[in-house]
Amino acid sequence: MASWRPPFATSKVHLASESGAGATCLALHMALRALEDGKRVLWASPEMPDPARFAQIIGGLPPTTATRFHAMNLVGRMDLVTKSLLQAATSLPGVGLVVMDDWAPATGRIPAASMDALSALAKGLDGIPLLATTKLGTDMDAEDGFRVRGNERLEEAGFESWRLVVDVTGIRRLEGPEEEQRVRIVDEGLEAV
Repeated sequence: MASWRPPFATSKVHLASESGAGATCLALHMALRALEDGKRVLWASPEMPDPARFAQIIGGLPPTTATRFHAMNLVGRMDLVTKSLLQAATSLPGVGLVVMDDWAPATGRIPAASMDALSALAKGLDGIPLLATTKLGTDMDAEDGFRVRGNERLEEAGFESWRLVVDVTGIRRLEGPEEEQRVRIVDEGLEAV
């Protein structure tokens, strides 16, 4: 298994990615690490990850370990979804990671109600790591044409925003506050380059 771990220094991480850059792969990689550490993972997304990719990353775990991966469908009112996640996170023992994969619409402004619900979840988790992934927005004034949507509101809620983009060689750049790492997608998740 790949041993790389993301360099996130806070428990509230917002990962904005270019479409197809591997944000879900990074989230699965983090889930694998949490499961290997004996923790539970709560995962919410509009669609489950690609079954083949899920099996590559998570599938090698013993069944007793894999049963600590709890998934729910991220549809309907965001406040109800986040309340369900918060209830599970505070009632199940040993939750080590909560993932909200593709928690916002892929384009346009992120709805205020979704931001409020995510902020309430982050506040209620009381230190349990939360990874929220979205797509990058377009910004013609930005050097690379992308921007993190809703970044000011996310920072107000205590999130640290990171970007995941693909360079011309196909290597992924994980860009964060004063740090950048280069990674590539492998069968087991991600590895440093």
